[in-house]
Amino acid sequence: MSSLPPHLPGALPGAAATSPSRRRRVSRPPALPAGDGAPAAAGETREKLLAATHELLYERIGGPVSVQEVCARAGVNVAMVKYCFGGKDAMFVALIDRVVKSFVRQLDKLDLRGLTATDKLRIHVGEIVRNYVRYPYLNRLLSTQLFGADPNGAALLARDFGIPARDWYRRLLAQGFASGEFRKVDPTFFFFTVIGIAEFFFTAQPLLREFGIRKLDAATLDGFIAHVTGMVLHGVQTIPGSHAARAR
Repeated sequence: MSSLPPHLPGALPGAAATSPSRRRRVSRPPALPAGDGAPAAAGETREKLLAATHELLYERIGGPVSVQEVCARAGVNVAMVKYCFGGKDAMFVALIDRVVKSFVRQLDKLDLRGLTATDKLRIHVGEIVRNYVRYPYLNRLLSTQLFGADPNGAALLARDFGIPARDWYRRLLAQGFASGEFRKVDPTFFFFTVIGIAEFFFTAQPLLREFGIRKLDAATLDGFIAHVTGMVLHGVQTIPGSHAARAR
């Protein structure tokens, strides 16, 4: 069965003109991940705004989205953005927070399945790649948060995603080392390795077109997932005859 989410169109981002009206996806975006708990009355408006922002950014593949457009999609007054979030940038930060926390929940669910370290890592790598397909705007928003004027941007991202993910890698790598599946690997370096491989493939999609890859279709996505999974697994697995293997 194809790994390609059914909402993904074939054309790579930016293949046509760069104006928002000509860069939209024709299919519906996936649903925004649920937040923590049921929203209160004011929270319902907040949810509408986050869902509308997610939909518009997905359709425009991260292209510009105005407050007026978000509010029109959500069916609320433009003043509600300031009331619910404090401003447009804070609304984008709230969207990032919602999405990356769903990634951490994926890790927690994977821990409950009683799998070997190798199987956990294989599933996880595929989900990382698919998450970039589900949220094609994420790279742009994360770059803005990391390198923007707000000095707290990186700290918030580290708190909500980076550190929990790195700690999960630490536990996974320790499990694999204890079972003899993996060699010793630094979890911080491993975090940047795994996330970086997947991220650049989607960040550099205009370069893919120059390599002759015109469509991000099921075959291309499946092939990339298999490639990255193989590279990551072979990078951490114990090498037969090595000192680490003999030490066991």
